[in-house]
Amino acid sequence: MQWRRAVRDRAFVLFCLALLFLPAIASAQDIAPWIAYRDRFVAGDGRVLANGNNETHTEGQGWAMLLAESYGDRRTFDRVWTWTHEKLQRRDGALFSWKWDGKGAVADANDAADGDILIAWALARAGRQWREPSYAAFAGHIVADIRRKLLAPVAARLVLLPGAAGFRDGRGVVVNPSYYIYPALNEFARLAPAPEWARLRRDGLGLLAEARFGRWGLTPDWIDIASDGNISLDERYPPRFGFDAVRVPLYLIWAGEATPERLASYLDFWNIFGTRPVPAWADVTDNSVSPYQASAGVEAIVRLARSYRDPNPPPLPTVGAGDDYYSASLTLLAALARREMPK
Repeated sequence: MQWRRAVRDRAFVLFCLALLFLPAIASAQDIAPWIAYRDRFVAGDGRVLANGNNETHTEGQGWAMLLAESYGDRRTFDRVWTWTHEKLQRRDGALFSWKWDGKGAVADANDAADGDILIAWALARAGRQWREPSYAAFAGHIVADIRRKLLAPVAARLVLLPGAAGFRDGRGVVVNPSYYIYPALNEFARLAPAPEWARLRRDGLGLLAEARFGRWGLTPDWIDIASDGNISLDERYPPRFGFDAVRVPLYLIWAGEATPERLASYLDFWNIFGTRPVPAWADVTDNSVSPYQASAGVEAIVRLARSYRDPNPPPLPTVGAGDDYYSASLTLLAALARREMPK
């Protein structure tokens, strides 16, 4: 009789443990895409590897920190942040050298605004989630430097410079519209209140309405804003709605700024192709498109935009074994944007 009671007691304990771990099992299923991404692209020292060239960019470090925070993976977050802080933070302030080469050194000491913004945003979110004051303090320092070094007035408009050096002269400024990460700007307004954040958001959205080119009125990857306010394509870059500008609708949706009018040009272009894969880019001067299709990550953004405000949206693509770092990043970011966009 005693052994039977022991068996019953053991079975009851195992049953209770199974109930306790059911949520963990579900969470493990949900977190699988992040684990696959982390294991493929985040090195043991916390460096995010961009494809096969072994380079690292602050954009990738910021995205990995953001994703690690969103999935509750503090160990990876700390690993990525520690490497970023130790290897890329500039000595003259809180911003970061944007490029690390595959040989163990900084390849370009200039910063990139999107990387700075993503890192600061991830730190602010992590400080709130894990109640870690040091994260919030670091985020505050970065945000202060972004405000001081990367915001510039031009022709009655406040713009975000792509980097602290090399993007403005007496004739005007160069702007990358995809560097306006609108959900992060909303976070900055709470973290370090200042009127510049609301103005930057307003002027950035106004810029999107004006900087439309080509048959479909698409946003180009890079634009020039002259000192008199004239907006034109930057001749140093291909005149494309391409690998950068595709992030514009992603960030609009994420921040709840994606009105039908703001999404219309992107959807008009993508919907031409129906259920076929969309091209990777469109030339906004001659309206030609790339001879190859967009990655799964871009397709994730397309589906996100097409199903925006759909009460029962179709599933987004998942990270595939053949996806490169950029495609996999966009895929996970699109899923995160769908979870977090204002309802």
